Amino acid sequence: MASIDGIYSNSMKGGAYGWARAMLELRAATFRYPVRRPRRFRPWATIPGPGIRGIDLTLSSGTILGLVGPNGAGKSTLLQVMANLLPLEDGTLSVEGTATAEACRAAIGYMPERVTWNGPGNAEQAIERLCTMRNISISNGHDLLDLVGLGNRTLDDLSTFSQGMKQRLSLAAALLGKPKILLLDEPLNGLDPVAQGAFRTLLRQLANQGTSVVISSHTLSDLERLADEFVLMHHGRIVADGPLLEIERNLGLRATIEIAGLGIPPISFGDGIEAKEIPLHEGEEWAYHLHLAKGEWTTQRRSELGPEMTFTRLQSVPAGLETVISAATGLDIEDAGFSILSEVDSDA
Repeated sequence: MASIDGIYSNSMKGGAYGWARAMLELRAATFRYPVRRPRRFRPWATIPGPGIRGIDLTLSSGTILGLVGPNGAGKSTLLQVMANLLPLEDGTLSVEGTATAEACRAAIGYMPERVTWNGPGNAEQAIERLCTMRNISISNGHDLLDLVGLGNRTLDDLSTFSQGMKQRLSLAAALLGKPKILLLDEPLNGLDPVAQGAFRTLLRQLANQGTSVVISSHTLSDLERLADEFVLMHHGRIVADGPLLEIERNLGLRATIEIAGLGIPPISFGDGIEAKEIPLHEGEEWAYHLHLAKGEWTTQRRSELGPEMTFTRLQSVPAGLETVISAATGLDIEDAGFSILSEVDSDA
């Protein structure tokens, strides 16, 4: 069976080995879809419509970036701009410091939200055609089919493929040519729970080899497991970006810790702290989430909770993507079109 190390050379390693470099940069990037606005003497006149506006973004090697936002926020448009499939109306796109279309095509693998894969033939023939078109070794295409879990289905007719199998084939196509940047639009759609787990493992292995990954998904639990950093979009603009905890601080969300222990439960944790009981773990006698009205949980503040207490748990609790998105956009998660649980969670 093909492995990441067998397909990707060690020369790509970077982010996971102590250093990272800018792989892709967008500066003031703007693209808006034309919308028809007929006039008396110009029946085909258009005006700029929805899209993305003023996007500044740097993608580092070896990083998995989660792209989130409500329906219509501009996520798919941004991915297509990054893939150099949509022309910029304003601003610049550069890949490894080069702004040419050739550099983008050579460095980027793009997986759209849904590829139909209609027509006669099987997976092996489909990937071989793509290899021939791009002057890539046929054996590399076969290895990728094995890598994404289609090794025993390569000769099956494409008409028999489920949506999950088509997603695997789309991923193999995106990985052709050993791209340094991988752009994935809703890649987990149609995958069963086992395949989702294997997919997450594969993406982390790619990142460890230095590949930059951008993944857009409406399933928040999957992104929280996968992504190192996040970009939150709303109305075509970036409204927050960075590691999740950093975004939470910038949005002024309440700092929370999880605390549990033995003995008599505390009567109060002090002014400015809201306590909410949470389920106990085995052997514990009390457990709470503590929310600060303002500020952060410093080491000193934690030590003031009670030196005489016997703690079994004392750890920070991230607010999570659900809370962050609601705080940044003012929308309830259901209104924004997100799913909180992945298929794995919902089956549990």
